Parts: sequence; C-alpha cells; structure tokens
Amino acid sequence: MKCRFRHSVVLLVVLGLMLGMVGSAAAQKIKITWWINPWRIAPPGMDPSQAPTAEDFPEWVSQEFMRLNPDVEVVYEVITNAGASEKISAAILARQTPDLMKDVVWRKEWAERGLLEPIDDYVDPEDWEDWYELTLAKGRVNGKHYIFPWNNSSNGMGSAMLINPAIFEARGVKMPELPTRSWTFDEFLEAAKQLSWDEDGDGVNDHYAFSLAASDLHNCIAWLYVFGGRMFNEDETEVIINSPEGVAGLQFMVDAIYEYQIAPKGAEGMGIYDVIGLFHQGKTAIGYGGPYEIGRIDRYVREGQLEEAFPVHIAPFPHFPEYGPVAYHTSGGFIVFRQQDPVKRQKVMEFAKFLTNFENTAALKTLLYVTARKSVNEVLYEDSPFADEISVYTAAIENGYEFFGSEDIEWSLVSAHLQAAFEAAFARTKTPQQALDDFAREANRILFGK
Repeated sequence: MKCRFRHSVVLLVVLGLMLGMVGSAAAQKIKITWWINPWRIAPPGMDPSQAPTAEDFPEWVSQEFMRLNPDVEVVYEVITNAGASEKISAAILARQTPDLMKDVVWRKEWAERGLLEPIDDYVDPEDWEDWYELTLAKGRVNGKHYIFPWNNSSNGMGSAMLINPAIFEARGVKMPELPTRSWTFDEFLEAAKQLSWDEDGDGVNDHYAFSLAASDLHNCIAWLYVFGGRMFNEDETEVIINSPEGVAGLQFMVDAIYEYQIAPKGAEGMGIYDVIGLFHQGKTAIGYGGPYEIGRIDRYVREGQLEEAFPVHIAPFPHFPEYGPVAYHTSGGFIVFRQQDPVKRQKVMEFAKFLTNFENTAALKTLLYVTARKSVNEVLYEDSPFADEISVYTAAIENGYEFFGSEDIEWSLVSAHLQAAFEAAFARTKTPQQALDDFAREANRILFGK
C-alpha cells in the first residue's frame, strides 16, 4: 500500500514538473506589440467579393509570423490617423511604446534621442539595392537608417487627379493623352469651363469640373504649388507660401468658385469626403487621388455606399511650363522602438523584415499602391487593367515634393492655421493675400520663433 502511495506521489511530482515546464515554455514566448493605422489590405485567400477591413491584414500577418515562429506572440493594434501623434507622444512619455510601428507619425528626433533602433545591421544587401533611395532617405538620420520601407506613395491626394471619361466624352472634352496625360494649366482651364454647366436652367451651375475643401490641405496646397508657390524656403528656416506665386494659386481657387463657376460654393465648410462624394455622384468630372482612389470606388460598391462602379483615369495636376509638374510625394514603412533584450530585438527585426518582404510588400496591390521595392513594382501591375493608370501615377510622383516639410518640421503645430486661411479665403472674409500673410506670420512664429 505504501509503495503504491509513493509511486502515485512520484507520478504526481513528475507530472507537476512536466506541466511546470510546459507553463514555463509558454511563459517564455517573446511578445511583440505593434501598431498600424487603418490599411484595408486583403490578406491571401480572402473572398474577393468582400471588402477588407482595417483589421484583416494585421490579423493575418501577425498569425502568419507566429506560425513561422512558434516562440513568438504577436499583438497588434490598429490606431486611428486622427490623434495618432498624441497617442504616440503619450506612449513615449509613459515609456510604453509598441515594439514596432507603422510610421503614421515619424520624428527624426526620436532617433537622435535614442528612442529607436537603427536597422542597418539587420538589412540584407539585396534589400538595400531593391528599395528606392527616396524611401531610404526618409529614415536616414546621422548616417544610419531607422525605417524599413514599405510604401512609395500615399492615397494620391495632392499627387494626381482623377478623370471621369464618360463626362469628358459627353461634354466633348478631349482628355490629356497617354503615356503621361500631362496637360498645361491653360488646357486644364479651358476643359474645366466646358465641364461645368447649369442643368436645371436657373442660371447657376450644378455640375462642376472639380471641387475644393478648406480642410483638404493636400490638394489645396497642390494648387498653390501649381502656381509656383512653395511652403518653405530652401533651408527650411521660413514659411514663404505667402509669396506672389502662392497667393496667385489661392486666388485661382477663389476665382474657380466665384468667377469661373467651375467649382461649387461652400468650400470653406467642406472636407475631403465631400470632395470624393461629389466625384462619385457625377457632380464633378474631376476628382483627386491616385490608384488607391480607383480602388475606393470598388470598395464602396461592395460596401453598399455606391450603386455601381465607373471607369476612372488618372492625370497629373496641370502645370505651367515655367514651373513644371508638381505632386505631393511621401513614402513610409515600419520603425522599431529601442529594445533592451537582444534576443527580443532580433525577433522584432525579423518581424519588421517579414512585414516588408517581397510578398507582404506586394500586398499593397490590394490598395493599388506603388511600393518601396523596385522588384515588386516591376511585376505587380503587369497583368492589371490599371497598368496605364499606375504608369501615369508613377510618372506624376517622380516630380514630387513633401508639402509639409522634412521630418525636422513639426507640421501638426500649424496645420489648423493653414486650414483657417483657406476657410477665410473661400468665404471671402479675407483676400488670398491677407489669408496667407496671416498664416505665414503665425506659422513662422510657432515653427521658427520669428
């Protein structure tokens, strides 16, 4: 009887040790936390008739990495674009940053303060060759790199325009031609007048060439750049958007509403989704955006927000020969916050490399984005019905500017003041000169202490 008892005790001890070892192994999993803003990317195998949500891609890619790395637990959080800067600043102050983050907000000072991990020792030689220099330059600080590049474009706001070919054809307006669809400002203005008309005969146009919105900073700034305006001087020590060229651009936008009647009134109270809505409703013949916005039409149909899809072509913003083409351009990727544990650092870097490898960079095709990898872009759209549009868009962003300054400029401090300037000009409570003078004075005080 005693032997049986001892035997049972031994078995229980052994079982306990085994369970303890299992529990210990589970507890030893490396936990990786990461943040990403909403990217509606369809993961592999997703039903093409379904519209992807912001959760689908981060959920899939986290699970896939854990499948390949059983010793890792990956936890993601989708953070909103609005308020992202405040959320990240709070996390830094509380020393509770994620391990990895999409650079929805990116400050070079973070690298300078030692808050980020340089990626140079973890990048393969073929990756250095594959990534565009522009995408690498964004994350370069004091000779080291802090961003794993992923996308080489945005949704196209401020970068290009969208054309509804059916309206152009119905109004007898010739579209700018391939391969670049480049057009001068004079060609654009003539077309815009023909694309705006009064359907109900009350003497006021109810169909317009395009629309404007004071809070739509990307596209409003693009018009100032079309006229030769620039936000900063060359060494970024002064805001100069109130130059004669910048004022001429804002004056055109005001005239587009009140003199030419090629854009609707009410721009002072409109936002980008109002602009998108007018284009989707056929109230405007020209919208804004790049390939991503073509994809939005399809997504809206699947989500029931739009009755039916319609063909769209991309064209660059019009240009003056003396200033040349302009477009907003940006790139993005993933940053790694400082890691104390070298083993975990290695795993976080592996996850960042996984997110930005060929296959997961190619996932941006779902959004019709241009990627940070040359090898991906060479093949991604070769069988796509949007190949011409991608080509036009890629050519447009080659003439790109960072409208909001380099990473050394904390643009968020002054963005609301520029929106106020556009609101005042569109409402005609200030002249374009007064509106931009007031903005420049306030922006120079805030950004440069002048």
